Amino acid sequence: MTEIINLNKYPTSRLEAHEKNIPHYFTGKPCLNGHLNKRRTSDGKCLSCDSEYQKRKRKNRPEDVSRMRKAYYKKNRQRILEQHKRSHSKPECKSVRRNTALKKRYGITSDDYLLMLESQNNLCAICRGPQTNTRTNYFDVDHCHKTGKVRGLLCTNCNHGIGKFQDDKELMLHAYNYLEDSENDEQKL
Repeated sequence: MTEIINLNKYPTSRLEAHEKNIPHYFTGKPCLNGHLNKRRTSDGKCLSCDSEYQKRKRKNRPEDVSRMRKAYYKKNRQRILEQHKRSHSKPECKSVRRNTALKKRYGITSDDYLLMLESQNNLCAICRGPQTNTRTNYFDVDHCHKTGKVRGLLCTNCNHGIGKFQDDKELMLHAYNYLEDSENDEQKL
């Protein structure tokens, strides 16, 4: 997808961009490879050419790229973490990330989630209790691992319980019978 470049936003020369301390400039002329895109003030490189170079580098030398990224992170760790914290603490960012994660993992939107929650009276579908996970305050989306179909919203404890039984109804029935038998044995004493 081609980016539409606002000509009024960028200086037309590298020198002008450098004087104004702006990271990019746009000449309106294609680069040597025919790209009509912004250029970096620091080195004059076309952003499209640089993007193609970076893709080739990641493909041809993945170990080198990994080593460079790790070194960069180690050197700039504090700044990166502060920037991440600033940008990710905004409520609008959190809701966008949550909606994206729900769509990607389960094929539902935040609105679908809220409708399911409302239909369950804001309670777990199994134990009918409130969400106990204070870290997220969201119910877990329970889904069939074979089909991917969403079944309902569960508290963390119930979701982990089903997971431990690997969604196996027979195994759950054995557990139920075990608890029944042990309860009957306790009553006999």
